Amino acid sequence: MKIKTLYIKPDSKFSLYVKNWAEQAGLAAEDYELKMVEDQKADGLLLVNENQDIPKDLYDFHTYFYNRHIPTQKIDVNGTLQVALSSFDMWLTSNKCENILILGSEKLINNDNLERFFSKVKMN
Repeated sequence: MKIKTLYIKPDSKFSLYVKNWAEQAGLAAEDYELKMVEDQKADGLLLVNENQDIPKDLYDFHTYFYNRHIPTQKIDVNGTLQVALSSFDMWLTSNKCENILILGSEKLINNDNLERFFSKVKMN
C-alpha cells in the first residue's frame, strides 16, 4: 500500500519530527488543523505513545476515529520494536490507508525509542 499523505498537527515538536522523517522517507507531510468533523481528510489514525500514556486531547481523536470505524493504530515506542513494526505493517496492509493522521505527545521527541521506531518503519 502506498501512503499518499501524512497529516500532522501544526506547531508541534512531535509533528516537526515526523515531518523531517517523512521528507527523508520521500513522503508528503501536511499540517492539518485538528478538528473532529465529518469531512475528515485522513482515512486512518496512527497514535504514537510511550507506555500507553496518551494525553486526553489525543485520545479524544482516537475515540472519534474509532467510533466512526476509521482505522486506528496505537504504537507504544517503548514496547517490543518488532511487534510494533509487524503490527503497524499489518494494519497498513489490511486497512489500505493512504492518508494518515499521525499524532503523538510533545514529550515523545525526548524518547530514544521514537527514532528507533521511525528508522525501521516502512510506509510505502
